[in-house]
Amino acid sequence: MTDTLDIWLGGIKVGRIVRTPGEYNALSFDEGYRRMARPPILSLSFLRPDFTLRRDPRPTARTLPPFFANLLPEDKLREAMERHHSQAVRPGNDFDLLAALGPDLPGAVRALPADGLPIPSPASAASGKARFSLAGVQMKLSVMKNHGKEGGITLPVGDTDDGRYIAKFPSLTHVGLSENEFAMLALSEALGMDVPERELVDKAEFDGVPPEFNTLSTGRVLLVRRFDRGAAGERVHMEDFCQIFGQPPSEKYAAAASHDVAAVIGRAVSLDAAIEYVKRLAFAALTGNGDMHLKNWSLTYPGAGTTPALAPVYDVLSTVAYLPGDDLALSLGGTRSFKALTKDRWENFASRAALPRGAVHSAVASVVAQVNEIWWTLPERDVVPNDVLARIDDHVRMMSPILDSSFSPASSPEP
Repeated sequence: MTDTLDIWLGGIKVGRIVRTPGEYNALSFDEGYRRMARPPILSLSFLRPDFTLRRDPRPTARTLPPFFANLLPEDKLREAMERHHSQAVRPGNDFDLLAALGPDLPGAVRALPADGLPIPSPASAASGKARFSLAGVQMKLSVMKNHGKEGGITLPVGDTDDGRYIAKFPSLTHVGLSENEFAMLALSEALGMDVPERELVDKAEFDGVPPEFNTLSTGRVLLVRRFDRGAAGERVHMEDFCQIFGQPPSEKYAAAASHDVAAVIGRAVSLDAAIEYVKRLAFAALTGNGDMHLKNWSLTYPGAGTTPALAPVYDVLSTVAYLPGDDLALSLGGTRSFKALTKDRWENFASRAALPRGAVHSAVASVVAQVNEIWWTLPERDVVPNDVLARIDDHVRMMSPILDSSFSPASSPEP
């Protein structure tokens, strides 16, 4: 039996994925989509430099094409979702999982059973089950707030896509992880960056979470507004840079360097967006975030979906608070070491990314100055556990003069 999923982008059918005997998965674009004068963009990886569609990609064996593989959860989160859909999804089978979660994927893409063609049990067995997909490894859920007398936070089930928030559960091993990210998001916003709404909530506010998604961890849950869902629930398309570079999730630390990301943003979006990316890089270095891999940078496609924009900030936290020897996730100017990010490294980065050196240096210096003006009195500092906060503070003090040689440590006040 041939298994077929139609691929939709908003209300437009863009193609289909066919699973053939032998577990080969083939993506083909719909002719109507190909004929559109200016179609909404599914992924930059499918486009030529002139923004026309490439030929259909080659079939992939036992895995989905990288764009679709990157829509699926990873590691423990994937294992939990596979247990949740155990009647329909074989462990490790990408196509099974995409079929089960296809109605509620990141961005505006959906994968639905093809009209008139048979599809095995995922569609029917998933009724009454949570059917959302979120990329990444942290235990997190797409959730909805219940308004009215009862209140509470629950999972959308069935074929609805009512999840407007991502609930990120605390870690069993890293104390204060939710509070750490909450404070870093607040600091990002204070620097003028585009940051989604967020709040810290108690686990007791969640109702009906299936046991496979529940964690034994204690502490507060970080609730973040989804930027790929509009105020009225409309879908806003997005893709991460693993998808943009056509790489599987396993290559998120190795497939490209920071200058490659900057170059794409500069060409596909604008110079201003590329410099904003530089500011976010400097912020990650200054606060000690060693996990800004390719899946933690994204573009969105608002409106008609034909023009990319830099996505809001997400997944920002200080990893050195738990991993003192942590380094950058992606190479910058030929190094991954935080301590090596001196002026010459940024010049190397600027040259490779085809960005003006002066603009890059100004962006880095402005982040150092702003963080040291704001961080030490930021109210959200108070929610971070003292030992975690102390390690973040030490890293900021160490990195400030490295990133900006004109910066004086004396200008960094004690909290």
